[in-house]
Amino acid sequence: MHFLLEYIDYFVMGTAVLATVWYCRFAYTTFRPPIRVGALWALILGPMLVAVSMLAHLAENLYHALERVLQHAFHFDFRFYSLMLMGVVFLGISSYMLWQVWLLCRGRSRASRQIWWAALVLSGLSAPTVVFTPIGLLPTLACVVSVVGLRFIYKPIEELQPVA
Repeated sequence: MHFLLEYIDYFVMGTAVLATVWYCRFAYTTFRPPIRVGALWALILGPMLVAVSMLAHLAENLYHALERVLQHAFHFDFRFYSLMLMGVVFLGISSYMLWQVWLLCRGRSRASRQIWWAALVLSGLSAPTVVFTPIGLLPTLACVVSVVGLRFIYKPIEELQPVA
């Protein structure tokens, strides 16, 4: 377990990239939307990175809490509560963003507005945590990547091929 905790950052990044490739491929081949694949990948990478990071964050905090329970040294305090709540809220928002990407691939044009607002909320909640730890900037940067991908996702009319 020590090995996993030591290299968790690489594991999270690799898992997020692989999950993004899978989600992008599945969404694109299932619906064949008239969007750019590179922009779709960037759009998915942001919330997927946040979701995988928050799953790892929740797992690590739960692991340490169980260690303290077994040592009879656990006490429920505001720090533990806030760390778990932050992970659940950020995971929920990033899952919502991934669902909106799915709807966008299905042709729901209003999903782009929902993705924009979810990215704004996630950035607003995560940006103040930079004061406590630099890793708090990760969700904000991930949202920037997603919004840039959202900006370039639609193909211009000239690039669309007529359906035969």
